[in-house]
Amino acid sequence: MTMQSTLAASRAALLALLRAVPAVGVVHPCERYAQSEQAFRQAYLYTHADPAADAFAAEPHLRGWYIRRTETREVTANGRILNEHTWTVRGYMAFRDAIESELIFDELVERMRDAVRVDGSLGLPGLLGASVAEERGVQVAGAGPVLFAGVLCHSALLEVKTRNWAEWRKS
Repeated sequence: MTMQSTLAASRAALLALLRAVPAVGVVHPCERYAQSEQAFRQAYLYTHADPAADAFAAEPHLRGWYIRRTETREVTANGRILNEHTWTVRGYMAFRDAIESELIFDELVERMRDAVRVDGSLGLPGLLGASVAEERGVQVAGAGPVLFAGVLCHSALLEVKTRNWAEWRKS
């Protein structure tokens, strides 16, 4: 039996954690593409299970995220291998000025940050140093309006680092 890589394990943990955030939308384990704009839009189309979740109610709209590993650093600590993976989580949500959708989107981002902050499955905060100056949790690297799948959307670029011990692999 082959052991799951730290990359795959971290991706699975981050995916499960983000998918559990209420009204998060569609969360993909990687960036999605499609042959047509309609099919691409469909990959990010979301309808609340609970129409009372926010002002979008039961209206289908774009609300989705994807996860990408952007960097991995491997260090030896105490004779063991530690992998630190840097992840980008990119999200989109349809822009609706009449319901102040930017405020809904900002709160959604904060719920995602809260979820990661209190979860121990990503190597946080246990494997991070005790200094208050050290980066912890999800960082908002950028946010603003974009055209996505032909629709004006809010977008956010989030970054998070996960840490875990790697097992030695023998060929």
